[in-house]
Amino acid sequence: MKAKRIKPVITMLGVVIAAALLATIATRFLTFLAGLENVAADVRVAALQPAQAPSKDIVIATITEDTVSRFPYRSPVDREFLATLLLELEKKGARLIALDVLLDQATEPAKDDYLKKTLRAIKVPLLVSYSDTSSVVNADQLSYLNDFVPAKLRAAANLATDPFDGTVRWIYPGEDGPEKPKGFARKAADLLGLTTPAEQIEIAWKPQQDTQTPAFPMFPSHAVAALPDDWFAGKIVLVGAVLSITDRHRTPMASVYDDDRGRMAGVVVQAHSLAQFLEGRQPFKLSIQWALLTSLVLALCGLLIGLLKKGIVFNALSGMFLIAIFWLGGMVGFRYGLPMLPLVGPTLALALSLWMMDVLLGSAERQQRQFIQGAFSRYVSPIVVEQLVDNPESLSISGERRELTFIFTDIAGFTTLSEKLSAERLSEVLNAYLNGACSIILRHGGMIDKFIGDAIMSIFNAPLPQPDHVARAVRCALELDAYAEDFRIAQNKAGIPIGQTRLGIHSGPAVMGNFGSQSRMDFTALGDTVNTAARTEGVNKYFGTRLCCTDVVVAQCPEMRFRPIGDVVLKGKLTGVELFSPASDADTASGLFSRYVDVYALLKNSDASAPAAVRALHEDFPDDALTTFHFERVESGLNTHHVVMEDK
Repeated sequence: MKAKRIKPVITMLGVVIAAALLATIATRFLTFLAGLENVAADVRVAALQPAQAPSKDIVIATITEDTVSRFPYRSPVDREFLATLLLELEKKGARLIALDVLLDQATEPAKDDYLKKTLRAIKVPLLVSYSDTSSVVNADQLSYLNDFVPAKLRAAANLATDPFDGTVRWIYPGEDGPEKPKGFARKAADLLGLTTPAEQIEIAWKPQQDTQTPAFPMFPSHAVAALPDDWFAGKIVLVGAVLSITDRHRTPMASVYDDDRGRMAGVVVQAHSLAQFLEGRQPFKLSIQWALLTSLVLALCGLLIGLLKKGIVFNALSGMFLIAIFWLGGMVGFRYGLPMLPLVGPTLALALSLWMMDVLLGSAERQQRQFIQGAFSRYVSPIVVEQLVDNPESLSISGERRELTFIFTDIAGFTTLSEKLSAERLSEVLNAYLNGACSIILRHGGMIDKFIGDAIMSIFNAPLPQPDHVARAVRCALELDAYAEDFRIAQNKAGIPIGQTRLGIHSGPAVMGNFGSQSRMDFTALGDTVNTAARTEGVNKYFGTRLCCTDVVVAQCPEMRFRPIGDVVLKGKLTGVELFSPASDADTASGLFSRYVDVYALLKNSDASAPAAVRALHEDFPDDALTTFHFERVESGLNTHHVVMEDK
């Protein structure tokens, strides 16, 4: 009799332990579940950490686009500049200098020799990025690097990324032996007299004080000499590149922020790792023992719900309620000092416990629910296989500078739309839109470089030359505009409040090539032309237009018609660029086009009759965005075509 009473207890205890163990193991070793657990942790790290003041110990001397534009070549970074920068930091009293620049190839002999001697002569504790990874440096590069950087200065520059999503999550430890250097952050900590663990540990990311203040003070490296000495005196100074959106590494903050806060330059990642050692902060995630204990508690809750025998609806609602409370507590609690509880594993443990109890209690009458697993496809940049096979030289591992034309597209208000639609409906609408847009780009010979949410970046004159690439891009943009407007109108009639698609076109020199490692490559373009093209798309919002291009594009399309917008100084630029809006055949045939061009000429010359002409044009065409833009400026007293942008 006693055995009969003990057996159910042992069985139920077995259910709790089995559910907790299975859930813990699954979230450790099943890629999909591990990814979900990481996302839940990433959101807390990105959005729910209490704000902190910027670091008082670490500053970053950044190598920016403005920095490299001062040199005759972008890469490698000018060696004389680096040597002068190191000496200037030493002069200003830096406590330690960490140079996150890989010195793996020769440049100008005199400059190389100058930097090589500086590395050996400098008195301030110094470390320099190093890598012997075959996907980063070949045999010749490694030989050059070994000769250039003394062994005592070397620090492994590797970043430890999650194989599931490529997110940087851990501090790369490197090696403690004489042949292999320590990781970058560990080497710096070692020079500062700190003891660090030899195993790979998670990064405890330092939160920002606010959206405008970075976690670490950043100063452009080319301005260091002109900055006050006390900004660097006694500081740990990291020197590294923060060049463009493609020279970034995904971090947990990317779960919330799609900007520099989410995709960090490598030197910023190293700063977070070093700050963790300096401040003694521990990784956020709990150990596997605590994770198992949390899963045991949730599994016990599932068992108790099952023992009530209230039926499937009650069990489901009770389980969801407990899960919601648990997730809310785990999220909000982290904000107020609660440890980072695992969320997916315990949730799975509760679900497994409920399921096991259902089986044990003999609920045979319940309809079995089938979970349908759909096939998920990923949008990737189209690969023009035939062209690359015929012309393999068009792919250059080191990149090739050439003239390119870019189209950037973006749907206005897409973030708001995504909040209003279910995930399934949003996916249907976005897939339909992208399919149509991509077919147009491909038909005009463009290369789809990447998708960024609803935005598309496409490139013309790559991978193979297109003599008429600028005209191709303009014709493509006009067709895209017509397609996107038809799509928007149709969706709006169906109750989907999708916004207008804005397009920007710009042409100029950029570095085109295959960037990355042997295992993960990205055929893309880098350079200021890319940034300008992206901003050209963004300024449509300011003018109320849907299509915007630069004067560089107009100059190469003499057979096409364009409406001038203004002489615009883009945010972050010092000189103005004249912007235009490509005109369709219907636009050029309208009375508005010729009248607008005449009125704009008056504005350009600051003619005294311009205000009256603008008002008359606006009275006849009150719905025209560009006419309205100039009308509002004239009404505010601005009788000019010169526009200074305050926002990107």
